[in-house]
Amino acid sequence: MAVCRTALRRLSPRRSIFASPSLPISYPQDQIMKNSKWSLGSISAALGFGTARPRPRSEPRSFPSSGYDIVDRDQLVEEETIPEYKPNHFYSVRLGEVFNARFQAVAKLGYGSSSTIWLARDLEMTANPGRRDHQYVALKIYIHNSVQHRELPFYKRLSEVLPRNHIGAANIRHLQDSFEVTGPHGKHRALVLQVSQMSLRDMDIVFMKGRGFDESFVKSAIKELLQAVDFLHTEVQVVHTDIHPGNLLLGLNDNSLFKALEENEKANPVPRKELSDRTIYLSRLMKPKVGPLLLSDFGEARLGPGPHIGDIMPIMYRAPETLLNIPWSYPVDIWGVGLTAWDLLQGRTLFTARKDDGSLSDGAHLSELIAALGPPPADLLARNRDRALEYWDESEAWGDFVPIPAKRTLDAAESKLQDNTKFLQFMRRTLAWDPSKRPTARELLGDPWLLE
Repeated sequence: MAVCRTALRRLSPRRSIFASPSLPISYPQDQIMKNSKWSLGSISAALGFGTARPRPRSEPRSFPSSGYDIVDRDQLVEEETIPEYKPNHFYSVRLGEVFNARFQAVAKLGYGSSSTIWLARDLEMTANPGRRDHQYVALKIYIHNSVQHRELPFYKRLSEVLPRNHIGAANIRHLQDSFEVTGPHGKHRALVLQVSQMSLRDMDIVFMKGRGFDESFVKSAIKELLQAVDFLHTEVQVVHTDIHPGNLLLGLNDNSLFKALEENEKANPVPRKELSDRTIYLSRLMKPKVGPLLLSDFGEARLGPGPHIGDIMPIMYRAPETLLNIPWSYPVDIWGVGLTAWDLLQGRTLFTARKDDGSLSDGAHLSELIAALGPPPADLLARNRDRALEYWDESEAWGDFVPIPAKRTLDAAESKLQDNTKFLQFMRRTLAWDPSKRPTARELLGDPWLLE
């Protein structure tokens, strides 16, 4: 942990941990493009997916069956801590297990409400001239009762669009394969994804102790995020809907870190909780290395500009149009970019969406928006009058039953920067009440705060 903090401090103020170069000063369409072709086919071919030519293969490795700490059965860990967790919904992966006769799980990388993520070694070896080696992938194994898989339709759309010369294509996490896994309670969809390091959220929690990153790091991250969002909106025509630091991953262009992770699992196996029907492993941490930012998790992506309807976005990140049950489109992602910039810099969310007793509330959320941004425009409320009347009266006056928090303006909430003028201007642009007033991702790439 201390080693990683030292490595981060050694980065000069002008250098990002992200590997891709900075964009030019101006951002017309021809300059936001880059002469680098990305396609699902080219990546799959490089890793041996979708090719008929047989490749050299190695036998699966064995992993320790003892020598690790046992977690007490009464202690909730990993996916068990999710409020809606039901053990029979998850596939119980065993370290060393081989999937699809090809991918061996060698370490746990993380979990979510609908899946677990594993580092896997491809048992088929790359046929590089004079050198044979294994590639690593990330296996995302869904719960068996997922109602709708939106990631596969997204990746199908992406494969139809690629290759493109857009620089943001390199900031999208790519799919390499998919298959089904049969478990004792049903069938689970498994995605073979481009492997990555940890998320920026986890980097902040583990290595920065939740204090957030320095401003130059955040600018670099947001630039690459905007490149990805511009690619999604203009080339793929997809709304991500779930942009936040937990879905921003640090990529890596070589195998060294993942090899070390596998060897560490063999030499020092992680603690685990052993139950009669499953084993729950603790996730492995990695000391981050320089790499590109990857936008990930397209499980809630919507194809086409819409307008779309329905609940989207994590509660604390919801845009006004979703809270007001108004049809939404690309601008919800711009709202997510703004709140992500805030979180990365401050180490905390701007809005809590909670009442004084700690319960979640749309009314409390809307009151926080008013405190930070001022009252919404009347024509926005008019787009769903019935919903607006739940919180405002006929003259657009806010109801007293949910008090507006005092001293919760953007200016009062930001206390980290010595000169925050341009940053707050950026925030106000991305967090415009009216979605039609928010800039596009491409326009934001020319924002004075990012160019400073």
